[in-house]
Amino acid sequence: MGADSERDTRESMIEAARDLMVSGGFEALSMRKVGQAVGVSATAIYRHFEDKDALLSAAVIQGARLFGSYLRDALREPTPWARLERMGQRYFDFAEEHRQDYYVLFMLDCEQSGMEKLDQIAKLETRSTFTMLVDRICECQAAGVLRAGDPNALAVYVWSSYHGLASLRGVGRIGGSAEEYQHLVRAQLELTLSALCVPPLPQPAPVEPVPTARR
Repeated sequence: MGADSERDTRESMIEAARDLMVSGGFEALSMRKVGQAVGVSATAIYRHFEDKDALLSAAVIQGARLFGSYLRDALREPTPWARLERMGQRYFDFAEEHRQDYYVLFMLDCEQSGMEKLDQIAKLETRSTFTMLVDRICECQAAGVLRAGDPNALAVYVWSSYHGLASLRGVGRIGGSAEEYQHLVRAQLELTLSALCVPPLPQPAPVEPVPTARR
């Protein structure tokens, strides 16, 4: 078997493990079921992964790094505000285009299911993406376009707002076409960020010049 074929098989195992975990929880996941989904024996899986924990960890890490690549796309924008806006759009793009990965990273309670190690990996792998958001907040504050305040607290506010809509969409509470959903996304982005932007200074009312006193 060639290197490309081995890599494809490994990727298929990761995707199968992720999908089983999302659809049935950790209890529904077994090497046998992953093997059946991919078309290989359970023994063959151990040539790629030491155990089930290693397979699940690979699924979390792969999803987190893909998520990070979406957010980094925003760094190509020319201004701090454009980068912050674009990062929000890319957040929603990832959640919509990779719903299974989004669910595993941000909606599956690994710790409550007894998978403390997996929970730690998910938090570690997504920490850098939160830092990326904090950096965008900081540079907007430095540019004078975002209100002053604790950048971490403001980033949590932004993330919470985005996650609310994305998670409702992910579990089917918000339906509609892709076009209709994108309309909601644009509204969510505008409402979330407009609450943080520095309002323009009020323009003073025109005042008639005081006549010069004649001597």
